[in-house]
Amino acid sequence: MNRSPRQSLSLLAAVVLGAAPLGFGLFRALSTGDDFRMVWMALAASIFAGGVLAASIGRRRSRHAVFIQALIILVVSTLLAGGTGFLLGATTGPGVWMVAVVLGSCLAASSTFVAFSRPDAG
Repeated sequence: MNRSPRQSLSLLAAVVLGAAPLGFGLFRALSTGDDFRMVWMALAASIFAGGVLAASIGRRRSRHAVFIQALIILVVSTLLAGGTGFLLGATTGPGVWMVAVVLGSCLAASSTFVAFSRPDAG
C-alpha cells in the first residue's frame, strides 16, 4: 500500500508536530544554558502521547475516535507537562500552563495527522 502525496504530507506534519515539543525544550535549554524544565515537560507529555499512539497501531479509527484520542492526548499531556513544570520549581502558574497547552496541542495535532496519513486499504 502506497501513500498518496496528501498522506505523505500528513505524515511529515505528524513528525514535525510530534518533535516540536522536544525541539522547543532543547531550544530553551540551549538559550538559557541551565534551565531544562521545558525538556522534562516535553518528555513527560511526549511519552504519554507516544504510548497512546502505540496502543492504536494497526487499528482503523473513525474520525470521531481520532477526535476523542486527540482530545485525550491534549488534556492529559497538558496536565502532565504542567505538573512536571511545577514539580521542577516553576512559579508562574499562567506561564507554565500556557507552555503546557502549546506542548499538548502539538502532540494532539500530531496524533490527528498520524491517523490521516494512513494508506487506504485495498
